[in-house]
Amino acid sequence: MPFIVWTNEMSVDVKMLDNDHKRLAILINDLHAGLMAGRDIKALEHIFDELVACARLHFAHEEKLLVETGYSGTAEHKLEHEQKIKLLLTLQARFQIAKESADYLEVLDQLKEWLYTHTKGIDKDFVEHLKTNVFDSNLTGWKEPE
Repeated sequence: MPFIVWTNEMSVDVKMLDNDHKRLAILINDLHAGLMAGRDIKALEHIFDELVACARLHFAHEEKLLVETGYSGTAEHKLEHEQKIKLLLTLQARFQIAKESADYLEVLDQLKEWLYTHTKGIDKDFVEHLKTNVFDSNLTGWKEPE
């Protein structure tokens, strides 16, 4: 069973964002599976690098949508993203210096929580705005003006 199992509760009902979130979950699962299989730590650090890059890209996607739809909380949301990246970088540094399996697993547990709080918290706050402001979540694109 994967470390993170995608559920409907994690969905924000915007396909592009859900796809980003699923990719983040896959990378965290890859880290966990690699650790459990005893993969080389350098290979796992490469996966962590990819996780950080994907998180940055995902946040850029969100921020673009927020700006394009005139979301009033864009500045606050961007600050949340900056804090999430700082936390992710802190976890990455802790992963790189970990010595014991318990240290690695603690970082992975915090990564799981990091993803859950992002999808269930700050993203849920702006999704209703997207749905009511010309964003078609089913087609992952903009609605035609009515």
